Amino acid sequence: MDERIIDRVMTKKIKICGIVFQTVDLAFIGCLFFFAFMIRWKLMPIESADYWGCLKDWMRQIREAGGFPSLGKQISNYTSPYMYLMCLVSYITDNDLYGLKIVSVVFDYLASFGVFLIVYRLTYSKERAILGMALILLSPTVILDSAYWCQCDIIYTTFILYGLYCFFKDDSCGCLFLIGVSFSFKLQAVFIVPFLVIMWLKEKTIYFRDFLWIPVMYIISALPAWRFGRDFKELMMIYFDQADTYPWGTLEYPNIYALLGEVAPDMHYAGEVSGAGTFMTIMLLGCIAYFFYKKRIRLTGELMIGLALFTVAVTVYFLPHMHDRYGFLIDLLAIIYGSLNVKKLPLAFGFMLISVLTFMPFLIAVHIVPIQYVAIALFGLIVYVGYDLYGQVRRAAL
Repeated sequence: MDERIIDRVMTKKIKICGIVFQTVDLAFIGCLFFFAFMIRWKLMPIESADYWGCLKDWMRQIREAGGFPSLGKQISNYTSPYMYLMCLVSYITDNDLYGLKIVSVVFDYLASFGVFLIVYRLTYSKERAILGMALILLSPTVILDSAYWCQCDIIYTTFILYGLYCFFKDDSCGCLFLIGVSFSFKLQAVFIVPFLVIMWLKEKTIYFRDFLWIPVMYIISALPAWRFGRDFKELMMIYFDQADTYPWGTLEYPNIYALLGEVAPDMHYAGEVSGAGTFMTIMLLGCIAYFFYKKRIRLTGELMIGLALFTVAVTVYFLPHMHDRYGFLIDLLAIIYGSLNVKKLPLAFGFMLISVLTFMPFLIAVHIVPIQYVAIALFGLIVYVGYDLYGQVRRAAL
């Protein structure tokens, strides 16, 4: 049988940045990008409570102060880099809602490309890398956070993803530089630090001196706001002020404090329990670090991604004062984990389901499932990741 024209066209090979694609691959990616954007575009008109309660007023104050000159005064409890983006939006469009959402959507696409690079670097499989890209763009967690909720968690996580890509390229400086940029956007960037510390202990890529990039980039990111007149000490204390804002053990995140009843607005022994929980989290992460430091193992890509997922999940589950969206990085790492080994994809879907259930009280004011039940399910997923990781360690023993 003669080869069809469509088959000749779709199987034609095209080399881009050293990666050989077929036309069908590029056509699929094009369709993915288009329909992923259309999903988000349909959600753009939705005004969430956070937009009404915070972002809309912040944008009003930025416009009244003339854009970038507004940086000279405290308008929000966000760090400077996101305020720079908000100021930029005030110059580009009069539609604040769409402008802020588009910023996050742009990072949705950048994050998807970062996942493509990581998965391809670890597997050299174009198909798995495209799978990872598709899962990011179609993830309900990512879509809801950016296009529905008008939140910006995808920004700091995007820099973490590119930092991990540098890590897998054996570029310690590039990795910690990007983690520092991530930290300048959101404090939650520190969730990836325990993994990097363990990699330093294992003498894998990371050099201790490069951790200095984290505070250095935070300071550098604040300098423009300082030049516009903002108090420098005030800029340096933003994360400390944020930590004091929410005293509860958890603000609707389904972790161990939900099981203990330390949920907003209830506080039984919030101060005591949170203090104990902080030390417990440090100890648990210390045990994980001790275990891996003592083990002589071959560090495979899947094992390292599994370890990153496990340490981030343990941190968020046991550390106090976690908010509803603090598990966002877990979902992205789980997607990479599932893309490396498709047998693990149900795990990624499980984490995304947990996030969606966690988002609902804020998006539609309904607890679909009681937070205690969600916390138990999340604990089960974390235990499974730990068990799977232990199995990988045994198989990778030298």
